[in-house]
Amino acid sequence: MSMYTFSENANRIQGINTGVEQEEKFDTCLKFAIDPQTIGLLESEFAQEVLTVKATHVMPVPNKPSCILGVLSRRRRVYWAIDLAMLLGLQPLDQNIGLYEVVLTSVQNLSLALIVPSILGVIHIDNNQIENDIFAIPAPLRPYVKGYVNEKGEIAYLLRADNIVNSTILHS
Repeated sequence: MSMYTFSENANRIQGINTGVEQEEKFDTCLKFAIDPQTIGLLESEFAQEVLTVKATHVMPVPNKPSCILGVLSRRRRVYWAIDLAMLLGLQPLDQNIGLYEVVLTSVQNLSLALIVPSILGVIHIDNNQIENDIFAIPAPLRPYVKGYVNEKGEIAYLLRADNIVNSTILHS
């Protein structure tokens, strides 16, 4: 029986040589819509779980920034539920949706439930594909973006999970 880590297994499926002398060239990322016009990527090491919950399961909390929709309980843990698009300065979620697509993310000891319009799947990106031209990234996104991937005219922004969970907007 062969045992592989998540990234080794992804590389084996892709037919990539994972020799010790070769650096890992591919990152596994969760792909999702941030808003109707913007695609986001989150490295798999920061995505704990993806789920769909009823909007009524997010309990509102008064006197918090508007991007904080409330709190969400999952497996004996409580997460702040964040409208990711609003946090990033983009078009907020439709207030009339009944189901939330949720990405539970964790960086060190900080965890959040990122609410997004839709989950688009898991992809593998070549590290050489990631572009870092700061001027090509919309200004509100810059503090939260590590780079972007332009594949067949579709731009997907690789998000910095640490900058999201540590956002001053959330901790004010």
